[in-house]
Amino acid sequence: MKCVSLLDGKPPVTASVPSACKFDRDTQYFNHRLKGWHSRNSVLFVADYTRGVILVLSLLLLAGCGTSAEPAPSKESKADVIQRVTEKGPVKLTVRITPPEPRLSDLVEMDVEVTAESFVEIKPPAFGVAVGDFLVRDYSERTPKGKSAEESTTRLFHYQLEPVHSGIHLIRSIAIEFIDNRESSVAKGKVTLIESDPIEVKITSELSDQVPDLADLEPMLPPQSIDQSGILWWIGITVLALILIAYFVRSRRRNHESAIVVPPPSPEEIAHAALSQLLSENLPSQGQLKEFYVRLTGIVRVYIEGKTGLHAPEQTTEEFLREMRSKDIFPAMRSLRLKEFLEAADMVKYAGQQPADDQVELSILRAKEFIVESSREKMMTSAGEVHQN
Repeated sequence: MKCVSLLDGKPPVTASVPSACKFDRDTQYFNHRLKGWHSRNSVLFVADYTRGVILVLSLLLLAGCGTSAEPAPSKESKADVIQRVTEKGPVKLTVRITPPEPRLSDLVEMDVEVTAESFVEIKPPAFGVAVGDFLVRDYSERTPKGKSAEESTTRLFHYQLEPVHSGIHLIRSIAIEFIDNRESSVAKGKVTLIESDPIEVKITSELSDQVPDLADLEPMLPPQSIDQSGILWWIGITVLALILIAYFVRSRRRNHESAIVVPPPSPEEIAHAALSQLLSENLPSQGQLKEFYVRLTGIVRVYIEGKTGLHAPEQTTEEFLREMRSKDIFPAMRSLRLKEFLEAADMVKYAGQQPADDQVELSILRAKEFIVESSREKMMTSAGEVHQN
């Protein structure tokens, strides 16, 4: 390639022994031509530079494409797997184990691939909890890759094995049963057995060939000072936690003590509510007089039990009146009215008497008076005790 001058493409002008004037003229001439080059050829220089860069990149690309690419190594070469292949009649048995030299902490992958011709039935291998010296951690049947031929049948059984110790682990012959149902088979319909060769797998230890030696132990370190700041920090956190727990327990106790305790309803409130419910049902107008008097006397008896403690609902009328007189619980007039009320109700309940409407109203009035008078006496008694105090 011919070297071209940057000044209009002409070779550079040289001088043998320039004088001072000639040197000045040459300097002026060079500066003049340089200014002209900047003004006229800057665009051409950029274009030439760009074409040169594109040309270099094209050559590099062609050189890369021209080289022959070597085939990528397979993910699992023969050196990375232990493989045993056995063929018997129309069946081919392949056993692969990876990695070939596992460590004691590794899980060993074992694939049992059985390929057979059409009309040949393959039975899965019968393994238990162990395969040779290995323990079986997982088992599954997988779909084999690249086995789509119509004239063959392939089944792939995958095992995940765990070694139990370092050293040699022996996997004895793996047996697969198959039934040849081909028309041309001599043993048609019979169970045939194909077995693989035994496989030895070397299990290495985490320590490899290194044997621990007590002489390699480092000397004991001298006593170390304890960082007091960390202890004080934990003590502070513990004290703060205890304060928060105590505050929480005390707050819960205060809330529990200050909770409003709703008192149970008084015997008067229970009796008035039950009496109102009974009158709202209007049983006498429906001809249910016996039911009406049973419930009416029951309300009065429950009220008396709540006020005095007498088991009135569990006693007969005679027993109740006898105990009431012996303990002198009510005044004589009230005891007399209560006796007449209960005996009249017994005539309806047990003798089948049909009271008139005015008698029914009188029974209701007697029940109300008995409850109201008892409440009034209680209020008067409480007021007298307060006055005395």
